[in-house]
Amino acid sequence: MHVLKDEKLGVDREYVAVNRNAEVGEKIVIVEKPRDRDVYSEGDVFTVDRLWGAVAGAIESDKAASGTDYNKAGVITRNEYHVLEPTDIVHIDGERYRLEDRKAEVGEEVIYVNKESGESDGIVSVVSSAASSCVDVLGYEDHHGDITVAINHGAYRVLTPVQVAAEAKESDVITVLANLGAEVAELKRTVARHQAEINALHEDKVRLGEQLAKVVAADDPKALSFTAAELAQIFVSLKKAGL
Repeated sequence: MHVLKDEKLGVDREYVAVNRNAEVGEKIVIVEKPRDRDVYSEGDVFTVDRLWGAVAGAIESDKAASGTDYNKAGVITRNEYHVLEPTDIVHIDGERYRLEDRKAEVGEEVIYVNKESGESDGIVSVVSSAASSCVDVLGYEDHHGDITVAINHGAYRVLTPVQVAAEAKESDVITVLANLGAEVAELKRTVARHQAEINALHEDKVRLGEQLAKVVAADDPKALSFTAAELAQIFVSLKKAGL
């Protein structure tokens, strides 16, 4: 996870590295540096200025240029980078928030986001009231010196503290662990039941062997004294054991 300034939103945003070809305008992070002469290092972040068509997946970034005698175009090959894709998590005043595209409720925090460009002034405001077409916010002065007191629905993002979601996930984890505990207990009971059947099968085989030994020693078929119920139980045990 990487935390970088989102130029459009005007706030820090979390990004994840994805192993794919980059497009112009995207951010990339260096994951491998095969040539010492390049000025960049692993972990450096660049913006893709151009695609370099000579090699599939290769890109050019002006800030990656090494000088006049080597890699003047700032070429970075596909194996050297991963693409940084933005998440919906932003950092504001040391806190983590999830950007949510929905209607805000009174008391929630929002930031203005232009519907067309996706740009924002990055200023956080609190919703004081909500109407059918917009929300009223505690008035603030934007970067152009204009006072904003209302924002139309669809032109802002709700800032939901991530901690709230984390607490919900914690309860989910507890539920999962409880379910796993129940499943483990059931598995233990199943194993114990199977072990009892195996032990019973072993005892039946021992008894059968003893009876057969008596028959052989006495040369008398009557010595094989099994009841019908005992024979049935032996067959059931053998069947359950897959024998």
